[in-house]
Amino acid sequence: MGELKKRVVASLCIAPVIASAFYFLPAKWFFVLLMLVSIIALLELITMSGVRERYLLLLLAILCIIPLYYKSFFVYTGCLLFAPFIFMGYKILRGESKKEGINEDILKGIYVIFLCEIFVIIPLYYLSLLKETGCSLPFILLLTMWASDTCAYLFGKRFGKRKLVPYISPKKTYEGLLGAMAGSTVVIVLSGKVLGMGILETVIVGATIGILAQMGDILESAGKRVCATKDSSRLIPGHGGILDRMDSFIFTAPFLYHYLAGVKI
Repeated sequence: MGELKKRVVASLCIAPVIASAFYFLPAKWFFVLLMLVSIIALLELITMSGVRERYLLLLLAILCIIPLYYKSFFVYTGCLLFAPFIFMGYKILRGESKKEGINEDILKGIYVIFLCEIFVIIPLYYLSLLKETGCSLPFILLLTMWASDTCAYLFGKRFGKRKLVPYISPKKTYEGLLGAMAGSTVVIVLSGKVLGMGILETVIVGATIGILAQMGDILESAGKRVCATKDSSRLIPGHGGILDRMDSFIFTAPFLYHYLAGVKI
């Protein structure tokens, strides 16, 4: 079975389940689902990085999730700083401070911890905040991401000529970016009544989300180039891993939440 066929079959099987979870799950269980998803994504990211102590890093990252459940950003910030301290202490106590390359190992591990906390856990946490703000908001954002990705692919394939970021993601084009903006704008415009926005406002917000979704994708692609890997894992046939599917939320979920909470209210 070809990659495209695998991708279509996997989408038809998984998409209804994901859409139902985003729409129907109450806030508490939606948070639990997102945190389970984040654990898989964290493991993918840590494995991609090649850090030897991957289960220690995973444990430190998971422990940082607990304060978020209780909505304590103050404690979360403390955990964010404490996790590198634990990792560095572990390396020193194991006597690795006398080994060559220890400085790079420590900084690489700390770098991965911050990537996990900032670009995996926080975006998914913002999705849970959107759920609390409005039950259908994560579902709308999910549809927006799907429309953005689909239109980016179709526009890029049909009209794509000018490379957007050739050394990071060679297939991305400016035409594809316009497609991403168009796809996300259509969904946001159609959801304008639910979001409480006028036409002009939905066009601006929709286009912005399209750009941010592509930026999240480019960020993850840059990480994969550094790690010399094509996909974060092979968990989803034709799609790659969880990280490959959630990169569009990295900037869009925080943006939509803060826009609705800070500008609309």
